[in-house]
Amino acid sequence: MRVAVVTDSMADLPKETADEHGVSIVPLTVIFGEETFLDGVDMNSHDFFARLKTSSVMPSTSQPSPADFIQVYDDLLGKYDHIVSVHASHKLSGTYQSACIARDTLESRSIDVIDSKQVTMCEGFAVLEAARAAQRGASREEVCQAALRVAGSVQLLFTVDTLEFLERNGRIGKAASLLGTLLSVKPIIYLDDGEVAPRDRVLGARRLLPRVIELMNEAVGSRAICAAVLHTDAHEKAKEWKREIEKEFKCKELIVNEVGPVVGTHAGPGAVGVAWHLCMS
Repeated sequence: MRVAVVTDSMADLPKETADEHGVSIVPLTVIFGEETFLDGVDMNSHDFFARLKTSSVMPSTSQPSPADFIQVYDDLLGKYDHIVSVHASHKLSGTYQSACIARDTLESRSIDVIDSKQVTMCEGFAVLEAARAAQRGASREEVCQAALRVAGSVQLLFTVDTLEFLERNGRIGKAASLLGTLLSVKPIIYLDDGEVAPRDRVLGARRLLPRVIELMNEAVGSRAICAAVLHTDAHEKAKEWKREIEKEFKCKELIVNEVGPVVGTHAGPGAVGVAWHLCMS
């Protein structure tokens, strides 16, 4: 029984990784004024951040429509027996609801839609685990379990240069308590049940990465991890985080990726973070 895996562009899976594992990506839309761009299709990360620096208009985003999912599902059901569709937290995007509407419209019992309660590479790791299981010939139930296992255990710690973008785009969640903090106080943010929330704060940017390493050590210890360093137009910061994480932890897999335009719209430039989960083997 062949199982196809579908996700959305908020998973921030590198294209080559998605292609290698046969993952179909349904893109969200980035909107600059009257112009619209499909995330990762019409506009990549480099072009988005270049546009963001010069644009007088703040970008916004839009979820895929049910029709977008129906088109992808219809095509895949002609080639596969089942579809497992893994998506960003419903608290951060309406993408999951669009996928559910598409499934119900098709009246197909061959489509499972999963709310990962995650975003960016936390969602991406759940998708990747599902896709690897599917490539091994796992059953539909086993593919779903693989996605849910990682989605329920993956963790994210990140920091932003400013909370302005999260606030303006309505994604600040429980981290609203951090608004109004002094410029010298740097937030460390995580996802709490699919919602952005404060994890800690430090005084001064130089203390950020050491504190993130401490928090990771509390969770990981000496166990091996699969990890991803993520950033929004912050290449040098990402290199530093990668270097220190490689030194400190047993990384079976370590991806460095600039997040896509949709996640970049909500995080703003200068954000950097790390997502990880314990390796199963």
